Amino acid sequence: MKCWTRGLVMMLLGVNLVACDNQTKIIQLPTTTDKHQGSAQLVQTAVTSQPLPALHTYQQSIAAALEANPPVLLLTDEELSDATKQQAQQLAINDPEVQRYLRDPQGVALRNEVMSVRQALPADFNGNTDGCTQGSCYRVEIYSHFDNSSTVVFVEPQQQKVRAISRQHYAQPDLPPRLVALAKAIADEAPEVKAVLAEQAGKIQAGKAEFKTALNDSLCERSHHLCVAPTYVFEQDALWAIVDLTEGKLIGTRWTDLGISGPSTVVTERSLENEATFHKYCEQVNQLKQDEWSMDYVLTGSDGLQLTNVRYQGKPVLKNVKLLDWHVSYSSREGFGYSDAIGCPMFSSAVVIAYDGPKTEPIVQADEVVGFAVVQDFRQPPWPTPCNYRYVQRFEFYKDGRFRVAQADFGRGCGTDGTYRPVVRIDLDASQEGLDSAAEWKNNQWAVIQNEQWRLQDQVELTPEGYQYRFTNPQGEGYYLEPGRGQFADGGRGDHAYSYLSVRKPAEGEQDTITLGSCCNTDYKQGPEQFIEPAEALANQDLVLWYVPQIKNEGNPGSEYCWADTRVKEGVQAIQVWPCWSGPMFVPVKGQS
Repeated sequence: MKCWTRGLVMMLLGVNLVACDNQTKIIQLPTTTDKHQGSAQLVQTAVTSQPLPALHTYQQSIAAALEANPPVLLLTDEELSDATKQQAQQLAINDPEVQRYLRDPQGVALRNEVMSVRQALPADFNGNTDGCTQGSCYRVEIYSHFDNSSTVVFVEPQQQKVRAISRQHYAQPDLPPRLVALAKAIADEAPEVKAVLAEQAGKIQAGKAEFKTALNDSLCERSHHLCVAPTYVFEQDALWAIVDLTEGKLIGTRWTDLGISGPSTVVTERSLENEATFHKYCEQVNQLKQDEWSMDYVLTGSDGLQLTNVRYQGKPVLKNVKLLDWHVSYSSREGFGYSDAIGCPMFSSAVVIAYDGPKTEPIVQADEVVGFAVVQDFRQPPWPTPCNYRYVQRFEFYKDGRFRVAQADFGRGCGTDGTYRPVVRIDLDASQEGLDSAAEWKNNQWAVIQNEQWRLQDQVELTPEGYQYRFTNPQGEGYYLEPGRGQFADGGRGDHAYSYLSVRKPAEGEQDTITLGSCCNTDYKQGPEQFIEPAEALANQDLVLWYVPQIKNEGNPGSEYCWADTRVKEGVQAIQVWPCWSGPMFVPVKGQS
């Protein structure tokens, strides 16, 4: 493991000591005059401390779990709060298939941990739930520290049955409150963090500990370990304390510049548990019919607003479309950031929650209504203060049969050096049997795609109309994909997207999916690549398109993008936003080959 940190202030020592591979390494830090640049003399002094009581208790619990049968760290009765959830947890861990994941082939116990137990929501039932009905089943998420995988188990406590099990590799559930608190305690007690907090006493404005993160060149990279980033927000910058919960220690610290901010906004309190939104849009599937379009929609636990059974003039268009995660990477040089889930305001793993329910609005061009949009807003109170996020999904449906799957970041985020990568899953359905052919534009003609693949928009050819892909059924009907290049008159500067074509499998993202992939990779490894490696043949298969735009934010006056601020307007405070929209347009193919 390679351990290193960016500059942090050590008031007494001027150094940061990081224990790696049983050796103490001394890393030079800047002086207190500038926490971002500069140097200091090395002091050959080691600092030792007793384990935190909370960490010691957690480590004892892990040791006991490894000796238990089955070997898994459970949520306590107090954490589960009611007997039905307790029964659900026991049903899940006692299942023989689940227990196969708890030990290696030689029977040695592996480190596993139950992360959440909640009542199943309608969005959970897209995949194979084998008769699970809403209200009767519970969803249990178990994380494996050994191989960085998650097991999702649907159980029906009243019937004492396990209904369905799925395994998601390189995926991490969101944390239970005790692990959020543990990460914060580890960060708070780290000498380098304590020194900064002491120096900046009275200047800290906020703190967050619930975000999962990654740090390149560490075991957090590619999410090999379970890491979170308690973040301390000061007046003009934010300190990230990156905690490896698998190892139980701070592994790195970073600063981000928050940009120049206007006056702080007084934000009215808004309950995170918005019961009206939850009951109306999370607990039940709703239907929408407008113009010649029809669809079902539901808010998911962590995959945003999901549309299913989308039809135009009675013909199928989309089986399923949703936004799984927002990967937010800060500093292209150092590679760290957050993985944000969006979803229901109650009983879900989302960090950025639904702000009211979905709304429809007309699409007006040249004073003519040409279609409508379904829009869902997700916010973190008290956005738009620093290190709070706002995301918006927007599904556009046109009277001529076109549709667009779009999304935007509305700022403000934790810095001016961020890259946002929304992970979007689009299951097209040009016929009842699914799409049978995908082609890409090469050498001025359409070339059929034979196997699962990924492409980077900036490296492909486009038709004169700007199309990248063509998806058609045996009758030649289907859709062209037109990636965003800044042509949609919404302020977007281009998607620069990674796209992936995979064979549709319900276990690969169709259910409400926990965090997929790493937040901070700068290459094609954004999560969906695991579904195309090794590549399968696409002929006569039902296909899924994954679409991951890459959007760089700016906070400098005059060039703001993916940004929000509070400015003075007509003598009063006003929130101003510079959203960054992305997403492809789908244009009908009229039965041509």
